[in-house]
Amino acid sequence: MIKCRESLERALETLFENENETILDTMAWALAQLLEGKEVTTHELQALPEGMDALLLMDEWRLLQPVGASLTKAWEDVSQLLSVQDNLKLTLPAWVKTLVRIACRTKSLLFREAILTLFSEEGHPAWLKMPAFLFEMANVSDQGIIDSVQINRLLREKQLGIPSDTLIAQLKNYGFISPHLRADFFRMQSPHYEIHPLIVYASTHKANRREVLAE
Repeated sequence: MIKCRESLERALETLFENENETILDTMAWALAQLLEGKEVTTHELQALPEGMDALLLMDEWRLLQPVGASLTKAWEDVSQLLSVQDNLKLTLPAWVKTLVRIACRTKSLLFREAILTLFSEEGHPAWLKMPAFLFEMANVSDQGIIDSVQINRLLREKQLGIPSDTLIAQLKNYGFISPHLRADFFRMQSPHYEIHPLIVYASTHKANRREVLAE
């Protein structure tokens, strides 16, 4: 537990360069606890040093979610839920849990490896193509927002051999995308989705280009 927590703090430093050590330590504690299947609540987290800031930061980067939160619930709604209820049990989205597990071992946030590992462990038929697909989704998105038409176009280009509805359900289930609420909802021609911030970050940040492009 202590070793994992220290490894996670080192990994988080690469993403949150400007955050103080106390926030990172609190975040690492929460992620390590959740990785081991131990209970963590918003009330317990907020009681820790810099706990509220740690909770807000992890919510902003979609690193956690309330236990039992519907997979169809938008991350925006989850953020609202976390802000108004102070004793929610927390958990890790599936792909974030894999990312944290790898970071606990390597002291690094290895995004491509986490994607490959999750889809491989799930027995997904297109697991080798999923990192490139997700990073390309982020690249063609509008600040992390993509619609189902764009997803369908990418599916045809990447030839994943998976129906669009099936893939979108999988991506929501694993925590890679979430339904996105927009002010122009009634003018939308197709559903919109928010891509996980870490996928967007990994697809654009120079420090991750070698890992992102490795195939």
